[in-house]
Amino acid sequence: MVLEVRPVIDWDKGKAVEFLLQSLGLSDSENVIPIYIGDDRTDEDAFKVLRERNCGYGILVSQVPKETEAFYSLRDPSEVMEFLNSLVRWKKHSL
Repeated sequence: MVLEVRPVIDWDKGKAVEFLLQSLGLSDSENVIPIYIGDDRTDEDAFKVLRERNCGYGILVSQVPKETEAFYSLRDPSEVMEFLNSLVRWKKHSL
């Protein structure tokens, strides 16, 4: 059983992404590409913000294909790890 506790305010993961980008001064940065990885319907708000602002990439983690605002999908946590390791290797070689 999963229990999700939410405050009684107008707040979601999309608003959290916007808040982080703005508060860190990255909302208009051309040197930063936000990547949001999530596996839950509550992550769709964050995927949608990145898609609408055209400022990053949402990645859905799901074993089954489903409609999503994410740009890409990975099947499971092991694929997430493989993807993140690939990013690290790419960054090391691009220096």
